[in-house]
Amino acid sequence: MFRLAVDSDFEILREIYRLSIQKLAPSLYSHDQVIAWSAFPDNFAKFHDFIFQADTYLLKNQTQIIGFCGLQSDGHIASFYLHPDFTRQGYGTTLLTHVLEKGISQGFKRFYTEASFFSQPVFSRCGFEIVAMETVKYGDVSFDRYKMEKTIKN
Repeated sequence: MFRLAVDSDFEILREIYRLSIQKLAPSLYSHDQVIAWSAFPDNFAKFHDFIFQADTYLLKNQTQIIGFCGLQSDGHIASFYLHPDFTRQGYGTTLLTHVLEKGISQGFKRFYTEASFFSQPVFSRCGFEIVAMETVKYGDVSFDRYKMEKTIKN
């Protein structure tokens, strides 16, 4: 059900990323924001680094990859995307919980992320707290997002 991403997964992860934004973001983001955000996988080198400079865990069912979540060595959740056909079914919580458990087993005491408006509820369900809002740019387009963190108590 879970495994680490390998190079042969790259194209499907690009597709899941793009589909997730194109299908889910329009309810919360402007048309220009959706276009700018969903174009990121077109930069092959940067998107490859985005996926493979973290331990990117895949959630699979019997036939396909449902989503992915990247955990960096400092506790940063660098990516968290689900195929839009599998949202609101508990898969996001399942995937994020698995990644957090992996980090805890490696001794991580703190996790942090920058969550979009549509991923923030999943992070909150998994115990993350909003610590600030920030504005970032994709090209000329600005985005607001949540800076969130979770501390593991002994």
